[in-house]
Amino acid sequence: MSPLNNRWLIADIGATTSRCAIYDGNNVQQLQIINNNGYKGAIELLDQYISQININADGCALAIAAPVESEEIQMINRDWRFSRQKIANLGFRQVKILNDFHAISYALPHFDDSARIEVGTANKYRSGNTAVLGPGSGLGMAAWIHGSGPMCGEGGHITLSGRNETEDIIIAILRKYYGHCSAERILSGPGLLALHEAMHKERLTAPEDITGNMKIQANRETMDQWFKFLATVAAELALITGALGGVYIAGGIVPAVIKQIKNSEFRSRFEDKNRYGGYMQGIPTWIITDPVPGLTGLTYLIDQKLNSEALN
Repeated sequence: MSPLNNRWLIADIGATTSRCAIYDGNNVQQLQIINNNGYKGAIELLDQYISQININADGCALAIAAPVESEEIQMINRDWRFSRQKIANLGFRQVKILNDFHAISYALPHFDDSARIEVGTANKYRSGNTAVLGPGSGLGMAAWIHGSGPMCGEGGHITLSGRNETEDIIIAILRKYYGHCSAERILSGPGLLALHEAMHKERLTAPEDITGNMKIQANRETMDQWFKFLATVAAELALITGALGGVYIAGGIVPAVIKQIKNSEFRSRFEDKNRYGGYMQGIPTWIITDPVPGLTGLTYLIDQKLNSEALN
C-alpha cells in the first residue's frame, strides 16, 4: 500500500513551540501550535496531540530542532531526548525524523510570492540552488541543491566574523562569555538579547522587549546591527551553496520585523562583497511568510519521497 493512501502525523518540534498536524496526501488538517513548556518531552506532547484529535495516522514525519545523526535524538536548545523507536511505539508503522531546516529545504523550490516577501531587489531571478537560514531559539541553515536535493548541516554554529571595528568589539565581548562566538550567539532570540547587552549594557528578558518597541533608539540600534550580522551570514551561505535561486529567511524573529528589515542595511550589506558584488546582486533574498514552513516541507517530503519508497 502506498504511504499516500494513509494519514501522516507531521510535526515541527522546536525549542519553544511545536506545530502538529495531519496530512492525508492532499490537505493539512488539525493544525495545533503548542507551547513546549507544558510538556516533559516530545513523546508526551505527541501522545497528547494524538489523543486530542482522535484520528489514526499510519506514519509520522518529524522535523526536529536538533542534529539527526542516529536513532537517538538529543535536542540542543531544550533538554528533550527521545528515540525513533519511542515514536514508533505511539502506534506508527513508519517514522521519518529529520532536522527542522532539512524539512524546510524540501519546500524551497516551491515557494512563490504567496509565501514570501522580497527584501531589496535582485537584478536576476533564476532557477538553481536555494538556501535558507532562520533565527529563532537557535539558528538553522540548509539548502536545496538544484537537480540533487537537500543539503543540511549545523551552519548556525559557524564562527561569526566582524566587518568593522565596531563588530569586532561586539564579538570580543561575547567571546568573553561564551569562548566561541558562533553565528547563533547573535542571530537567535537569546542572541538578540546578548547583542543588546553588549551594545548598550542593558539586560532585557525577552526578544520582544526589543522587537516590540522600536520607538526606543537603543532598540533600533540593536536591530540595525542585528540585520547587518544577519546579512553577513546570509551572504556567506549564498556563496558557499551557490544559491543563485535565492536565499530565504525563516524563523520566528524576522517575520515580525519585516518593515524594519526592508528599511535596514540588510540588502546593501548582503551585496557588499567587493569583486563579487555583481554576483550577489543577482541573488534574491526573501522572508518566508508561510506560518508553518517546516510542515510544508514535510508534505513535500512525503509527496516526493515517501510515495515511492517505504520509510526505514
